[in-house]
Amino acid sequence: MIVAETARQFLADCGVNPERMTLEWASAAEAPRFVELITGYVSSIKEKGPLGEAEGEADAETLKRRLAAAVKAAQARKPRTVLGNLAKKLHKDGDYSKEAIAKGVSAKILPALRAERIKEEMLMLLEESPMSLDELCSALSCEKEEVEKPLAQLQKKGVVEEKDGKFALAKK
Repeated sequence: MIVAETARQFLADCGVNPERMTLEWASAAEAPRFVELITGYVSSIKEKGPLGEAEGEADAETLKRRLAAAVKAAQARKPRTVLGNLAKKLHKDGDYSKEAIAKGVSAKILPALRAERIKEEMLMLLEESPMSLDELCSALSCEKEEVEKPLAQLQKKGVVEEKDGKFALAKK
């Protein structure tokens, strides 16, 4: 349940309608139920249209970049550690309610995933061309504070450099 809620919230953060994701259970003995679930899901996706065209979704190019960055973010150590810590907390508290899970994901896991996604997406954008801080914020749909911290870390590591108010990947 934690992973499903994380996926729903992270999809929304990336600009994908979270209703595109569902998790249902059907045993092998429930063939009619399985067919009903799949048929209903396919119908709901057809109603929404292609990815990037549903209400509230980012455009297809932005979604492609964000989802590629999201895959990298999900593989990073910090978000995975935070997810494990939340699972331990829920177990300790004995509270596996939808509300407790949603609150924990929103407060703990999503911020870690979002920070990683922004960093990865920033690197993808800077690979294409140098950008100013304002251009990065606009392309990432983020506030300056969310961009400045990872940008400073990348500069400190020598991955990114600034020249004439534009940031670019450092020459190797």
